[in-house]
Amino acid sequence: MQTKKLKLATLLFTGALILAGCSSQSQSNNNNSDNKATTSKVSNHKSTTRNKQGDTLWDSSKDSKLKNFIDQWAPTMKQSYVKYNGTNSLKTSTGTRYPDDLSKVTIEGANTSIGWSKDGEGNYDYDVVAIYNYDGTVPPLPNHITYFFTFHKGQPIVLVDQSRDGTPNLKETENNDVKSAFSNIAAGKSAETTTSNDSNSNQASSNKSTTSKVTDPNKIGLMVYQYARPKDDGIAMEPDLGVYTSDGKYWIGIGTLASSVAYKFSGDTVTYYTKDFSGGQSDADAPLIPHDVSLKELEDQFYSTNADKQNVDSVADQMPAVSGE
Repeated sequence: MQTKKLKLATLLFTGALILAGCSSQSQSNNNNSDNKATTSKVSNHKSTTRNKQGDTLWDSSKDSKLKNFIDQWAPTMKQSYVKYNGTNSLKTSTGTRYPDDLSKVTIEGANTSIGWSKDGEGNYDYDVVAIYNYDGTVPPLPNHITYFFTFHKGQPIVLVDQSRDGTPNLKETENNDVKSAFSNIAAGKSAETTTSNDSNSNQASSNKSTTSKVTDPNKIGLMVYQYARPKDDGIAMEPDLGVYTSDGKYWIGIGTLASSVAYKFSGDTVTYYTKDFSGGQSDADAPLIPHDVSLKELEDQFYSTNADKQNVDSVADQMPAVSGE
């Protein structure tokens, strides 16, 4: 009897030891599992951070590429641009200061948030990463072209402002060279410029420019008329506008010498003329002073949006054919 009790006690003790060992092993496995899970979370977090840093929309390297593009492209447009340096406000000839006055502008006529963001990842609808301004030097003065290189919902968008008075209204540029360069640079590629020494590139660029430009003398005249006479009520308010040729030039007006503006064009260069009354001469005797403007600049200002095109096209459709002397 004593022997049976001893065996039973031994079995119970052994069982207790086995259960304790299992419990300990289970606890150890749980602890190891927790440790592995924790390590995995930390590793994933670091990976996400690295990916985010690698996907930065804008940095100093891309900014340098953009500057190199502008420096090469601007002379082809007979222009010279000043870059916002990130510290001192960039003042245009019309008095606006950027980026300070971005809070006062509209975009395509709408009140949309826009502001400076060094890396393109700010809290605005349009995060501006670079600003370049050109102040015109020929009448009508003052005039300017200001480009804003922005990211809208993570996508590169180039806006332009050519407002001369009132609330500046920014719109997406129609200049394909500028748009393509910024998109390429934002994607980490090289900017393609029209100044490439590659003959094939030059030919392709030339073909693209030719097909994208207005060639109708009436439509060009309407853009010149608006550019040279910015204080008029607009071409839509001049139902009698017509174009005729004289002395190797086109003339657009409403039939009187005082209302007419002379111009001619070749390729991308449009030359328009203003009268010099400094000598006290009459309209008929005042000498003509030539001024050059690029056709692309006229298109950007007066033939870029659908509304602009409709304005010019509708008036041009009602104009008579170009008449001779």
